[in-house]
Amino acid sequence: MSDKERAKKRKERSAAKKRKKIGKGILIFFAAIVVTAAAFLITLTVCDPEFEIKSIIENEKVQQAVAFVKEDVFGKTTTELTTVSTTKQTTTKPKNYDYSSFDDFAFDTSLQGNQIGNLLNNTQGAVTYSSAYIYYSIDGKGLYRFEPNGESNSAVNVNNYNFKYLNVLGDYIYLVDTQSHKLKKSQIVGGDMVNVADNISFAYLYNDKIYYVSTDNTIGFINTSDFKKTVLYTAQADKTLNFVGISLSRIFFTQYDKVADYYEYITVSLTDSSDKRYFRDDTQGDIITKMQLEGGYFYYYQKHQDGTFDLCRQKFGSDKIVTLIEKCSLTDYPVIYANRLYCTQYESHRVDAVELNMNSMDKKIMLSAFDADESTTIGVGYGYQYVYLFGSPMKSSQKVYKGSCIYTSSSGDNTIVFDDGDWFY
Repeated sequence: MSDKERAKKRKERSAAKKRKKIGKGILIFFAAIVVTAAAFLITLTVCDPEFEIKSIIENEKVQQAVAFVKEDVFGKTTTELTTVSTTKQTTTKPKNYDYSSFDDFAFDTSLQGNQIGNLLNNTQGAVTYSSAYIYYSIDGKGLYRFEPNGESNSAVNVNNYNFKYLNVLGDYIYLVDTQSHKLKKSQIVGGDMVNVADNISFAYLYNDKIYYVSTDNTIGFINTSDFKKTVLYTAQADKTLNFVGISLSRIFFTQYDKVADYYEYITVSLTDSSDKRYFRDDTQGDIITKMQLEGGYFYYYQKHQDGTFDLCRQKFGSDKIVTLIEKCSLTDYPVIYANRLYCTQYESHRVDAVELNMNSMDKKIMLSAFDADESTTIGVGYGYQYVYLFGSPMKSSQKVYKGSCIYTSSSGDNTIVFDDGDWFY
């Protein structure tokens, strides 16, 4: 072998060693990245148990970085990433308000006029409570209050009003006359009623604001100090607005398109009505129904392909969905109180008021109404220490008003029934 050939071989061996050394360095570098990333993800998971690694792996920027490493460093091409990028749905809106600090849901429950579920469900807020009394409205009769300790009952203002959407705070009660659509205010001991606002179809009181939906397709709030109304959003005539809930800085609601049969999920800032965003993608028909936001958690029914519904809970800002009750026979809004949930379920010609402990997932029947079918308009109402069933067992039947203490059994002996202005066992 000539000197020239030997020199050429040495150069080739030297180049091969350099490539091997560079390749080893790259592997060590990426191994360090993997270890660091793993430690980072483990830390995130420990700090936030609901954090999902999938959200990072599927992030478009991360995928672009992987593509760069594969194509520019290793000289490989990838078709999977192109598919992910080009098959994104373009027909739905982005969830551009899907995270907020949980401090934004740090409510003082003593400033809450009623439970949101009480107001949204079939009772239409006919039951609420204060520290000492349970207030309730009987159609065509008027307003009453019930003292739990002695189980005594008295009329507050029996003037044949059709009061719904009861909210109590401090010395005052706010309610809506469903015939005139007037929001009224009165002292809790009774007396003259003051007109707060007209054209109100829904009202929820928290602290110094009454959040409303109006008959003229607007949504906003009314200050309790001066009754000044602030309109946050106005819908078109072919749309329907439904209240979902609030945070300390925003209002959440759905807008239903009657023609196209789909829901939009909208949130607006309480201080800037131009700050309108969407907190989840649109849904078609009744795939998602009866949504409410209570204490930073969404509660709603999710439909399966076989037509059945599950009652679900989802923390705001999380993709994790918890199924609370499977295959629900009725889909009315539940009432949430601390770790307990109250809802109606239909079983063999009766409607049950069911209590679910959301920690243990234990269920028990609190109260039942009989001679019912699935057309029932009965709703569950929760008042401090008592659960109620108000409504018609069948669509055309006479309304019933029943209650039971949550600390007793659900037997008939422990059921109270409203009749002739008072409650009877």
